[in-house]
Parts: sequence; C-alpha cells; structure tokens
Amino acid sequence: MTVAQAIIIAFIAFCLLTSAWGEGPGTEVHGPQPSSQESEIEALKARVKQLEQSVEDIKKKEPPPDEPLSPGTQTEVPAIDRERELVTDDAYADARLDNAPFDPALRGFFRFPGSHTLLRVGGYIRTDAMYDFSQLGNINQFRPESIPTPNFDASNYNMAARASRISLETRTDTRWDVLRTYIEIDFVGPGNSTNFRLRHFYGQLKNLLVGQSWSTFHDSDVIPETVDFNGPNSWIFQFNPQVRYTHQLAKGHVVSAAVEQPSSGIPSINPVTAQDVSSTSPFPDFVFRYRYETDDYHFNTAGLFRSVGGVTSSGQSDHVFGYGVMASGLVRLWGRDNIVFQAVYGEGVSRYFNDTRNLNLDAGYDSVGSIKAQPAYGGYAALQHFWNDHWRSTATYGFLQVNTTESSPTDTYKRTQYLDCNLLYSPVEGVTIGGGFLWGQRVNKNDVSGEGFRITFLLKYDLVRLQQDVKKVLPF
Repeated sequence: MTVAQAIIIAFIAFCLLTSAWGEGPGTEVHGPQPSSQESEIEALKARVKQLEQSVEDIKKKEPPPDEPLSPGTQTEVPAIDRERELVTDDAYADARLDNAPFDPALRGFFRFPGSHTLLRVGGYIRTDAMYDFSQLGNINQFRPESIPTPNFDASNYNMAARASRISLETRTDTRWDVLRTYIEIDFVGPGNSTNFRLRHFYGQLKNLLVGQSWSTFHDSDVIPETVDFNGPNSWIFQFNPQVRYTHQLAKGHVVSAAVEQPSSGIPSINPVTAQDVSSTSPFPDFVFRYRYETDDYHFNTAGLFRSVGGVTSSGQSDHVFGYGVMASGLVRLWGRDNIVFQAVYGEGVSRYFNDTRNLNLDAGYDSVGSIKAQPAYGGYAALQHFWNDHWRSTATYGFLQVNTTESSPTDTYKRTQYLDCNLLYSPVEGVTIGGGFLWGQRVNKNDVSGEGFRITFLLKYDLVRLQQDVKKVLPF
C-alpha cells in the first residue's frame, strides 16, 4: 500500500466516522439513510477512484528511483584498458569513440534533479614525500632535464600535494546524441607554487570534440604508472585547445583528425644576428591518428604537421616546416600484467615531449642565422606486474635526444635518460600507498653530464569512494 492510498483510505474512514457521530448516541434509525448521505458517499468513492488514477498516472510519468543509469552508447572501452590499475586518472579523462564511458556501470554518477544530465564529481588527494641524494634542480617533479651538469652532492627532503586533482564530468541526453563534458584541474602551478592548472576543459558530442584536452598526437592508454607524477622524459605530454573529429572505419579500426593550438619553441635571440625574436605560428598544428584495438592489445600511430618560427625585432619573418611521427601500443601479457611502449621521431616537435616542452628546442639557427627545425627522437617502455589483488609494480625506462644546431650554446640539452621502479599497495578501492626509486641522467651538447637519484613515497585516496567489489558492477 502506497502512502497516497493510505491517506485516501484514512480520509474516507474519517468522513464515515464523522457522519456516524453526527447521528448522536441513542438516536433511533428508522428506515434507510437519507439520500443526501448516500450521495456524499458515492461522491467520495468517485473522488477516491480519481485520486487513485492520478497516482497511477504520476507513477507512469516519473522513472522509478532505482532505474539504472544509461551510458547512451553501446560502444565499450577495451577490457585491457579498463583492467589496468593506475594511480592517476589520465586514461579515464581522455575522450573515447562514441563517448563510450570508461566505466560501463557509471559508478559515481547521479542524475541532476529535474534534468536529463548525469553528473560525476571526481578527483583525489595525493601527498608525496621525496628524498634526493644529490641536487636535482626541481624539488617537486623528477625532471631529468633539470639535473645540473655537473650536479652537486647535496641531499634534500621535500613534501608536496601539488599532484592532487579535482574533476567534474557530465553526460546529457540531447536530440542528436549524448553530450559529454569534462573539466579537470590540478595544483601544479609555475615554479613551486600550488596554483590551479587547467588540464582538461572540453565537450564531445558523438565524435566531435571541442575544447582543451590531450593532444591527438598522444596515447593516454600507454601512460605508465610511475611513482613520480611527472612521468617519463620522452612521454608526449601536451594539453592543447583543439577541434577533433573521430571516425570508426570498422570494428576496432578508428581514425581521428584534429586542428590544434600551435606554439613555436625557439630561442628568443638569434645568436648570429643578435636580433630579438618573437615566436609566431602562421597556421595551427595538424594531427592525424590511426588506432586499432581489441580487448587484449592496441596499436596507435599518429602524424603531426606544423610551422615553427618567429619574427625578428625588425619585422623579418622566418618559419620552417616541422613534423613528427609516433607509434605506441599496449599488450596484455597474462592476467592483468601488461607492457606499454611509445616511440617518437620528428623535427620541430620538442615542445610535445615531457622533458623538453619548456626548453624552446623546436628550432635553432644555423651558421648564417637562418632558422632550422631540430631533430628529436625518443621513447619509453614499461612493464606492469600484479603480484595479487592488492600489490603491483611497474618498471619504466625512457630515452630522449635532441640534435641542436651548431650555433647552440655548449651547455644546451642533448639527451636524458629516465628510470622508475616502484611497489604500490591498494588495500581498498580508491586508496593507494607505495614508493619507488628513480634515476635520471642529463647530457649536454658538450657531453658534460649529471645524474640524480630520488626515493619517493606517496599516499593517494579518491575524493569519492566507489564500490569496492568492482566485479559486481562491471560487465567483464
């Protein structure tokens, strides 16, 4: 019996008792009830039927409170991508074909009252404790490019919560398809500050993405799990405002094309002419990507085409063509164990690498003062092993080199190496505790080098605690 039905029955009983009470005790009843009372009773019965019908109509119009949330698409993220366990949400934040949800069960989503929009608040709090055995240049992030050459034997201890993140995701049913929006920020401000840094801010309708997200010249599913949130030196790390369209050629075969925000990383002074130079970009960066995926592995390749250069203080413009090609992949080995890799070669693409994105090494100047795109190449590989349901380890090695022009200073960046080995423990869903060892080396153009060692411990927990037994809610 519903609450509405109980109220109706109580109302009828009250009316009948009131009518009976109105006759008074000891009043003799002769013959049938007055016709006026019968009319009132019949009217009450009709009113009850009308109210019951109204209740049924309301039930039909409103969805039941336990109606499951719908992702709005039958497309699914491959199983191996979902089964990898990572301390970051980098893979979750990426845009997918047909707006396929990374989590088919839509854990953490709720319906915004009075709307067709599902809302999810995410993010996590992370605190790192770091001990450096020698001077590394950057006390918060392990960046081999910042290692002094030669470096000093000066140890240092530091703690930071800059890697913490906050995200907001919506999924809305529209007349065309599901519209997904995603916003994510962290606290990795410039220098040692903890100012907000915008990572993702985009909307995707069907397969059209507009906003800021990972560059299309990037593969979020091969990001290795490193104990330092900065990641390997040769990782393609770039958030670009962009317009991207993705199309499925056949099952498992997907292509994407994008126009993205350009930026030329070049020296601010021409060393030959001694003129000041301001970087400019006459057209956007163009990216084309192909991806083939199954539940056990995927292969990804992309091409990047851009213009690199600038204008001198006298108004003379000088630009060169830049390009890059990358290949990446993820392969399941056994169980949830997997290996990921990425390899990149290009000219004028140094801003896309994690280690060199702020070093202005896209182009240099030759002996006559003309601008020239500088070749860069690198890659990394990582093996992730699950000891059991709670313990896991990842070993990652990366290499990156930039061949600079003859006019570059002798202490200019030439190459770096990166190594991360860790052990992480997740006692429950959404909590990770662990630590690891990092080693890095920087070599300059004159072959003077420096290397550094760091031990890092971390504690991370999600702002929203999800259901612990994932197998009860995920259909794989």
